[in-house]
Amino acid sequence: MNIKKAILFSLLVVAGTTAFAQSSNLRKAKAGLQKFQELQGNNLPAEQLAQLGKKDLEGAKEAIDAAITHDKTKDDPETWTIYALVNANLATLEKSAEAEQAAEEGIQKATAMDSDGKHKENIAVAGQLLGQFNFGQGADAFNNQDYETAYTTFNRALNYLPGDTTLLYYSGLAAIQNQDYPNAIKRYEELIPQKEFSQHKAVMVDLPKLYLSAKDTTNALEYAAKAAAEYPEDNDASVQNIELNLMTGNEAKIITDIENQIAKDADNKALYYYLGIAYSASDNNDKAIEAYKKAVEIDPNYIEANKNASATIINSVRNQLNALNDDKTLSNNDYSTKVEELKEQIKVALPYLEKVVELDPKDVDALKSLKGYYDFQQNEEKSAETQAKIEALQQ
Repeated sequence: MNIKKAILFSLLVVAGTTAFAQSSNLRKAKAGLQKFQELQGNNLPAEQLAQLGKKDLEGAKEAIDAAITHDKTKDDPETWTIYALVNANLATLEKSAEAEQAAEEGIQKATAMDSDGKHKENIAVAGQLLGQFNFGQGADAFNNQDYETAYTTFNRALNYLPGDTTLLYYSGLAAIQNQDYPNAIKRYEELIPQKEFSQHKAVMVDLPKLYLSAKDTTNALEYAAKAAAEYPEDNDASVQNIELNLMTGNEAKIITDIENQIAKDADNKALYYYLGIAYSASDNNDKAIEAYKKAVEIDPNYIEANKNASATIINSVRNQLNALNDDKTLSNNDYSTKVEELKEQIKVALPYLEKVVELDPKDVDALKSLKGYYDFQQNEEKSAETQAKIEALQQ
């Protein structure tokens, strides 16, 4: 989270009025707060801090409660600043909603009275403490799967820590879990400019899905394109952009877009891979195979392209075989001749299948495809050998 360390008392000394002008209660409250701050600065475990520091904070609260009603101090912005700080710390220490409300009141009154801005930094620290408090409360609700409360509480924290990337992200996640897609979209969109945020790519890739869930196809397409442009090497972003365009009947557009990119970057293996996906999705297997082959030419160890090339070839042959089986007009001789032709045709897939298995010997699906190939070719020895490898992996 983008939260500054709350070094309270050093700021209080700078912003405070002179000692002679302070009432005894205001001085007592500041002294108690200082003692608590000193303990806090020792980085004690939370339980030990609560045990040792509670007395100092309670003493400070008793004193500041008196100061906010005293004629001499009730209209002093410093009084309300200390009141906000004491209660904000108590809220955090005791997880007290009552103390949180008191701290909010203190912040509002201190801000209204602090016309010259002397206490601005300390008021901000009180707000940071309330932001941290609400983040903790929201996290507890999220972990308890109370996503509606989590979203509300994270949003309250954002009032004190506007733009905090962690809060925006978890607020969006809570909204997603609650199927509140408009608010999830709102939070994720706020994160788009925050390119240094660790989850930025996930946000960009997931945003189009949120728009689809909200039945907004136009924006889903727009943000899918943005995600693919922002992360051109990310498979999920690129495939999502292709699939969304294909789903919405934009086959020609997405294929043209990829081909235009290839014209600028002809040695980019990923572009040919994505072009193969686009052609496969639009039922143009010949063009898809051609694109996958080009990707493999650029990088023979490109496992995804090898896998898709073999799968597309095999699926094409399978479709033709199914058509043969359904054709009752063929004589036995004609049927056998055409099957032999398919056996020759499917041989093109073998080098790609073998490469996939070479690159990932534990890929059971690839081994099953390889066994299916050998079964079709009636190569019993190779089929048995491949089956043994499958069984060894499944033990």
